[in-house]
Amino acid sequence: MKRGEPLKRLTRLTAKKPMARGKGLKAGGNELKRTTAKPKRARRTGPPPAVMALLAKRSGGWCELGIVCLGNAQATDPSHRIAKGMGGTKDPRSNTAANNTHACRACHDVVERDPAAAYANGWKIRRGLADPTDVPVRHWVHGWVRLDVAGGWSPALEYAPEGES
Repeated sequence: MKRGEPLKRLTRLTAKKPMARGKGLKAGGNELKRTTAKPKRARRTGPPPAVMALLAKRSGGWCELGIVCLGNAQATDPSHRIAKGMGGTKDPRSNTAANNTHACRACHDVVERDPAAAYANGWKIRRGLADPTDVPVRHWVHGWVRLDVAGGWSPALEYAPEGES
């Protein structure tokens, strides 16, 4: 065959039926493998609806962090103070009202992007070091408070972080 010469078709192309569902390539040798199992549905791992209702009641539906929105945005996300980690957690405190703040998307993103400020303000707590009910958190409206598992809060009067008085 010379350069620029058109290719010759040796066999005529014919229409074929599509491969039946579940009849993909089989395992063996160097062949490709194809699974026919349905993809798993993402499992909901956030707080249950009852805890989300407690968060909404405590926040009044507005962002509790007020980092970006100054408390003027509707709260949509539960922000875990003790992170669940990539593989999740079996810690029963993870999805309690004390371990979650009700945040808008913008403030939640800031908490995740700036861990130093998040730990300093109690928006994040290092896993295994403390109970969420014992660590004060800076609330946009009420200042330094302690959150409880019943969806309430109490002032943390005795708490003054470094550099504040």
